[in-house]
Amino acid sequence: MGKVGVLLYNGFQEMEFWYPVLRLREIGADVVVIGAEGGEAATSVLGYPVVPNVAMSQTQAGDYAALVIPGGDVARLGENGAFRAFLRDAAAGRVRIAAASQAAGFAPDALVAKTTDEVPQWTRQLIEELSR
Repeated sequence: MGKVGVLLYNGFQEMEFWYPVLRLREIGADVVVIGAEGGEAATSVLGYPVVPNVAMSQTQAGDYAALVIPGGDVARLGENGAFRAFLRDAAAGRVRIAAASQAAGFAPDALVAKTTDEVPQWTRQLIEELSR
C-alpha cells in the first residue's frame, strides 16, 4: 500500500483529519502525520492540538503513495509557498492526493470530499485505490 501522508496545519477540521488517519491505520497503512507548518503541534478549528510525526520540510512528497489534506481554515495554508511546492512535487510524482472540503482547491486532480458528510465514502474510495 505504501506510506500515506496526512497534512496537519493550524485550523484543520477534526473529523476530516482523524477519520482517514484512523481508518487507514486500522487497515495497516503506514500513516505519517506531516506538519505543514513545522514539527510543532497544530491546533484544530475547535482548539485540539495534534503533534505531527515529521515536519513537511523534513520529508519529500515522493515518499508517499498518497497525501490527505483535511479541510478547515485553509487561508494561511494557501499562502504557504512550501506547501504549494510540496503539492506540485506530489502531483509531478503521481502521488494520489485526497482533499476534503475547503482544501479541495489545492489539487485540481484530487479525490475530493466536498463536505465532512462525504468523508467516510471518500476514505473508502482512497483505501480501495491504494489497495489495487
